[in-house]
Amino acid sequence: MKEWIMERAQASPRLLPVQCRRPLTVLSMAAGLLAVSAGAARAEHEIYSNDDGTTLIFNIDVIGAAFSATDSWFGESVGFLGAGTDDWTEFGAEPKLALTMPMGEGEFFGEVSGVYTSTYGDDASGLTVGLEDKQELTLEQGHIGWRAEDFFENIENDTFSLTIGRQDYSIGTGLLVVDGAGDGGERGGWYLGMRKAFSESTVVSFDNEKWLAEGFNLKNRPRVGGTQGHAYGSNVEYNFDFGLMLGGTYMLASDNLPGSDQADIASARFDWQLDSGLGFSGEYVDQSSDQIDATGFYGQVSYALDDASWWMPVFSYRYAAFDGNDPTTAVDERFRDIAYGYTDYGSWYQGEITGNYVFSNANLKSHMLRAQLQPKEGITVNALYYQFSLDQPSVLGVASDDWGDEINLAVDWEASDSLYVIGMLGLLMPGDAAEEWTGGSGDWLQAMLYLSWSW
Repeated sequence: MKEWIMERAQASPRLLPVQCRRPLTVLSMAAGLLAVSAGAARAEHEIYSNDDGTTLIFNIDVIGAAFSATDSWFGESVGFLGAGTDDWTEFGAEPKLALTMPMGEGEFFGEVSGVYTSTYGDDASGLTVGLEDKQELTLEQGHIGWRAEDFFENIENDTFSLTIGRQDYSIGTGLLVVDGAGDGGERGGWYLGMRKAFSESTVVSFDNEKWLAEGFNLKNRPRVGGTQGHAYGSNVEYNFDFGLMLGGTYMLASDNLPGSDQADIASARFDWQLDSGLGFSGEYVDQSSDQIDATGFYGQVSYALDDASWWMPVFSYRYAAFDGNDPTTAVDERFRDIAYGYTDYGSWYQGEITGNYVFSNANLKSHMLRAQLQPKEGITVNALYYQFSLDQPSVLGVASDDWGDEINLAVDWEASDSLYVIGMLGLLMPGDAAEEWTGGSGDWLQAMLYLSWSW
């Protein structure tokens, strides 16, 4: 079983190929936590400026996380992965320089950064097992671009931009595209997932208060032994006055299946937030080629109580389903994750344990209940419950489709303008499929302490 997991991991991250993700994908839920923390507490230091508006900005993010588990892989990590994966730590840092300067009717901009990550011990992905060196320094951002406001004379409040090089790029909730690089293994930092930029990429964008229209050409950055994918296409969104957003994406993505050079990927999504506090959202994805016929979708309903005395709670329910391959058919129905990643809890690493270490969004169905509370300024509490099942149990060589139930509790604390702290507990209770696949029956309990400092 270990070999099968490792084969899946090589695909992560990708723009189409291979089995599943980290024993699964690209970044981990905490990678997204990096995005949250960096966004919430990013410091910027101006090291150069002049009268014409040219500026050079420096900042650095430093992140550390410690993990402790009981019965990792349901008590069978040694037999299943070849090593104990109950305790490990990760460290990462990203210094960045950003330049802006006037150019014509707009401004020129560029960014360059490097990412260093390391892992001490063997993490639960299994990618570090047998490796002596689990650290690496890589180039992350490395792009230039040009943007202008009020680019079109007859359109108000519009912005046009063109960016070329290594850069971050995301679509919607990140179900298909948000993370373009691989972490873990010889690079270390599997959970931190600090590498996200796509390489050799080009993004053209136009947006205003109503429209977002983008064209993109992307290549990912896999770990050693991984498969480099390539995708190009377009993304469009429109915002209505009554709180409804409609969006659609079409791309052609490279695939490594014999006889299939590329796959057509089309998705449609919506997000509708009502004044009453009710919210509805969803996305449907179709993937097809001469050998591929896969679909994936989710639907979500939420309700927000805008009342400080109730800690401003938001309650939500989501159902998500992603095809697995039916071995009795001639085509491959396995849903491809493309370059998905974290944008919020449960999106799109489903489950702190299941989503980070076991499965990607292929061959998986889930029910998710979530409660989000803000007991005081700077503190947010998230409680999530998942019920997981397999679409095609035979893919794992098991008879049952019951993977298990998972409970996550996360406390996010913005301790200062520069320091962000997250405490996380995850409990995965195995179903019959999990017990049959791994040979373990213990409840997988994991605790994580995550700190991000920005200067």
